[in-house]
Amino acid sequence: MLVLNTLSILVQVVFIVFMSLLSMNIIRHFTGYRKMMVLAPALFVNHGGGPMPLLGDKEHAGLTIFLRDEVKKHVNIKELKAIILITAHWEENKVTISSGKHHNLYFDYYGFPPESYKYKYDAPGDPELAEHIKKSLDKAGIESRLDSKRGWDHGVFVPMMLINPEADIPIIQISVLSNQDPEQHYKLGQALYEFRKEGIAIFGSGMSYHNMREFMYSRHQNTVVNKEFDDFLNEVCTSESEEKRRKGLISWRQQRGASDAHPPRAAEHFMPLIVVAGAGGSAPGKRIFNWDMSGTFRLSAFIWKDK
Repeated sequence: MLVLNTLSILVQVVFIVFMSLLSMNIIRHFTGYRKMMVLAPALFVNHGGGPMPLLGDKEHAGLTIFLRDEVKKHVNIKELKAIILITAHWEENKVTISSGKHHNLYFDYYGFPPESYKYKYDAPGDPELAEHIKKSLDKAGIESRLDSKRGWDHGVFVPMMLINPEADIPIIQISVLSNQDPEQHYKLGQALYEFRKEGIAIFGSGMSYHNMREFMYSRHQNTVVNKEFDDFLNEVCTSESEEKRRKGLISWRQQRGASDAHPPRAAEHFMPLIVVAGAGGSAPGKRIFNWDMSGTFRLSAFIWKDK
C-alpha cells in the first residue's frame, strides 16, 4: 500500500512538472513569436549641414539634441539586427548598396575644422544582408548593384555617431537615384518594407527642407519660410490612408512651396523621406521632430512603427 501511495505521488509530481514545462514552452513560443512579429521602425531624420551637429554648432543645437537624446525614445536601437540607411549624399543611376564587411568614412564636406576629418565610426557592414537586399530588389524589378568600396558619407556617420555612438549595429548604406523620380523611390521603400519583419530598421537621412541659397542668405528672418510645405508633409506622412501618403509624395512637386523647399534638380535630400515613407507599410507615420533651424527653416522627422 505504501508503495502504491508513493508511486501515485511520484506520478502526480511528474505530471505537474511536465505540465509546468509545457506551459513555459508555450509561453516562450508565443512571446518569441510576438517579438518576431513586431516590425522594426522606418525612420526619417534630418542630418544637418556637414559635421555641424557634431561640432556643437549653436544653430544645430535642436537637431543635435534630437539625434542624441530623442531618437532613442522612439527606437530601441539595441533590439535591431541591422540598419538599412538611405543617404541623400549618394546619387547613382541605379540603386547601389554598400556590401563590404567594413567601410571607411567618406568626408564629403569641405572647409570645416581639422577635427571633423578625424571622426571614426566603426560599425560593421554585412555583405550577406547586402546580397539579400539586392536579390529582393531584383525580384521587385528594381535595378541595383553592390559596392564594397565606397565609404560611408556624412549622411550616415553624422546622425549615427549621435544616435548610436557605440557603433555596434551593422549598417547597409543605400544610394538614392540621380533621376530623383518620386515613384521609383517610393517603390524602393515598398521593396525594403519586408526587411522590417526581420528586425532590420529602415533609416532615411536627408533634410525635409534643403535650399542652399536660402540657407546662406535668408537665415534669422524670425518667420518660417516653409510652413505650408511642412504642413503638407505632416498631413501626408501621418495620414491613416497609405494611398493618400503614396499619391501625395509622388506628386509632391505640385505642392505649394515645393520648389522653394527643394529647388528643381536639387531634391536629393528629399528622396530618403520618400523611400522611408514607402517602407512605412499600412500604418500611419508619426512626426517626432518639428523644429525651426535658425528660426527660419522648419525641419520635420517622421517614424513608422508597428500598429
